[in-house]
Amino acid sequence: MTNNIAFPFVPLDPRRSMTKPRKTGLTMVSDYQLGLTGLEDLLRVGGDYIDIFKFATGTSRLLPRNILMDKLAMLTDAGIRPFLGGQFQEYVLHNLGLEAFDQHLEEAKAVGFDMVEISDNVVDVDEDTKLLLLNKVKEYGLSPVGEIGDKTAHTSDAEMVAEIQQVLDSGAELAMVEGQELMLNGEPNVSLIELIKAQLDTSRVMFELATPRVGSTHAEIYKGKKFLIKTFGPDVNLGNVTPETVVETETTRLGLGSAGPLNLM
Repeated sequence: MTNNIAFPFVPLDPRRSMTKPRKTGLTMVSDYQLGLTGLEDLLRVGGDYIDIFKFATGTSRLLPRNILMDKLAMLTDAGIRPFLGGQFQEYVLHNLGLEAFDQHLEEAKAVGFDMVEISDNVVDVDEDTKLLLLNKVKEYGLSPVGEIGDKTAHTSDAEMVAEIQQVLDSGAELAMVEGQELMLNGEPNVSLIELIKAQLDTSRVMFELATPRVGSTHAEIYKGKKFLIKTFGPDVNLGNVTPETVVETETTRLGLGSAGPLNLM
């Protein structure tokens, strides 16, 4: 973090990892169309609090190649890892098949991506194929991330935990838990979250926040985020943070937000 920070005499929660590169307490931003000027502004204001930057769904396919590469270079220079969202890989598999995946990963590496997500949100990907794809990502010198969970139907707690462990055992850098699985009827899915805490190494688990795109309200999203931070502490790994809530998310981690310190939540 920059040394020239306002109110330096106010103490911050010592459990929070403040120095990048962080190993825990990762914040992953999910972006759809931020331009270069907007990204520059975001990095100046909140770059210290961003670890991973996801190009959501298939948005990378619609960006001019030079703009995409400039964005990726800006992120890398700021110590932020560019992340290729999983639904783009699903689209490639559905429309072009496994035989196109090498070309797809070659381009991902060439333009400057660092992390590639393997998911099955809308396209069925069986366990063997998911493992094959995670390994193929590693073959190209990229970091694989495996997502677990469904956007439209809830998976049993035991099955979720087993699938998360499978992804971790595969050598994926992170296991990403689908945000909709972490909420149940607008409330945090307490039984699942507590089972994950009890049975898994959560330093390699990233918890996605829910999103309005699949029906969650902003109040529900904040409620879920607050519960995750209260349950795991300020160094929980959080995904799908929107660009406009980067600093707000950090205030919640540190007890500087509207919910107050963690012992008051």
